[in-house]
Amino acid sequence: MKRIVLTVIALIFLHLTYGQQPTQAPAPQSIERSMGNLPLISEPRSFLETATGWMLQDNGEWISDENRIPFKDSEFNKSSKALYKLGKENFEFLQLRDVVLNNEIYCIFVIVFRTGWYEFPILLEGWHKQQGISYFVFKKSKLLEVVPDKIEFNKPNIINMDVVCEGTLVDFDIKTLNSTVAYHIQKTFADKTIASHNLLMAVMPLQSGGESLMRFRLIQVTNKKKFYLPYLDVKDRDKLFRSSYYETDLESFRSFIRYDAGAVSVPQFAGSAKTPEEFFKRGISNYSLGNYGQSIADFTEASKFPPYTDFFLTYAYRANARQKAGDNFEALHDFDRAVSLKPADQGYYSAWLTTIYNRGVAKYNLKDYEGACQDWQTAIQMGFKDIGSDQTIKENCKNYKFSASSLTPNTVPSTVPGSSSPTDKQTDYYKVYWEGVWKYDDGNYSEALKNFNRALELKPQANTTTIYNYRGNCKLKLNDYNGAVGDFSIAINYSASSQTDNNTLKTTYYNRGLANYFLGNTNIACSDFNKSISLGLTESNLVQFIRQVCK
Repeated sequence: MKRIVLTVIALIFLHLTYGQQPTQAPAPQSIERSMGNLPLISEPRSFLETATGWMLQDNGEWISDENRIPFKDSEFNKSSKALYKLGKENFEFLQLRDVVLNNEIYCIFVIVFRTGWYEFPILLEGWHKQQGISYFVFKKSKLLEVVPDKIEFNKPNIINMDVVCEGTLVDFDIKTLNSTVAYHIQKTFADKTIASHNLLMAVMPLQSGGESLMRFRLIQVTNKKKFYLPYLDVKDRDKLFRSSYYETDLESFRSFIRYDAGAVSVPQFAGSAKTPEEFFKRGISNYSLGNYGQSIADFTEASKFPPYTDFFLTYAYRANARQKAGDNFEALHDFDRAVSLKPADQGYYSAWLTTIYNRGVAKYNLKDYEGACQDWQTAIQMGFKDIGSDQTIKENCKNYKFSASSLTPNTVPSTVPGSSSPTDKQTDYYKVYWEGVWKYDDGNYSEALKNFNRALELKPQANTTTIYNYRGNCKLKLNDYNGAVGDFSIAINYSASSQTDNNTLKTTYYNRGLANYFLGNTNIACSDFNKSISLGLTESNLVQFIRQVCK
């Protein structure tokens, strides 16, 4: 089994909620990193990526699969249909995050799963796969009941997580996912509503063949006592794992649930702050509540004592609070300090990259546009992932002269700023790629095509959906219809394994249809055109064209 460690993979909730936005015009919507007074959701604290799912079938046999509990019906499990391959339930990974609510730390338990739908459900044909998430918010103290300090082996237990907020999203917009969840949590607490579903967690540590294992079940049930109390009946504990469960090694599960045991963490506090830890935690809470002046004072006090004196988040949060209060100059000093304190713990790496990006926002607000573009580009080069960051650079950094950053020692240096080296001699992927984007926007399709070709030579593992769309469009403009079909097809294939939004995908299908139309492949073109409409194409002139072609 894989050992569970803190990770910086940001598959959902893509950015920290302490970020900022520029205040100088033009300030495109895509730069915004502010969540206002929404609850403060942390970076991922832990992941569980692998577990074996077991099911007792109706033919009396136990079968298993990775990250999936098969169906009870043995015939379903023999089927090759996509729906049945999902199993009774499945997960791609489980994740835990912290969220500050009313000066208390809660947990968000996230289940990322695979799902989908049939275009022709009666025939079970035309499968469209999707990704979904379910999330449950409960008090952090509940995790101590799931994996207590003293483990009792071979004794089944079930814990009512007392969920205060929950939700399930399928085919979600990745750009607004973080704010959607934060807003739902805020609204649930403000309205004092009761969650529709509860989460019960059944666990049984056991020792077998010299190994320590953990069997567990995630029971999602209607949040009414008459539905979930029967599961909690002590006399029925032996039935919890009679027919199905997940199983993983005990240490992985313990590390997942008790992610902050023995680590530097932010303890809860009540009343006034007295210790550095309490000042730090209160600073986060005050920031999330919009009390920026008090937040600045709290972080200033925490910064006087180890480990917060040299903890980058102390200064990153204070920088954001200062910027919210309108003090961009002092905010920039704090961002500089935060960036210089690169964390050794890889679990904080994603947050540190966000700090670099946010420093760029501070520079933008101070009209240092070159410095802003440098920080934004540096964050991306080092692995910062955010759906809006490319658009930020596209709209604000067209005349920026790219140069290598001292923070990225493994990055190949770019050409000297202002040089005019030929595209095929340039060695900086980002410089080549962005020059291609701007050449395309200027209508210089031949030169843009050269840039995109060179960019793919430099970085074959680049954002393939985007770059192949650009290259396909260049070829479409240059009447290379076969080449355009090839590139759009690659973009579509890659979109199946990435979070490509429908707006992008519908355009790709339309453009591939257009290339096929010009090649005389009308039937194939109409298939793509209809697909683009099913994905949301509504432009009247395009829809009218499709109806004329595909009568």
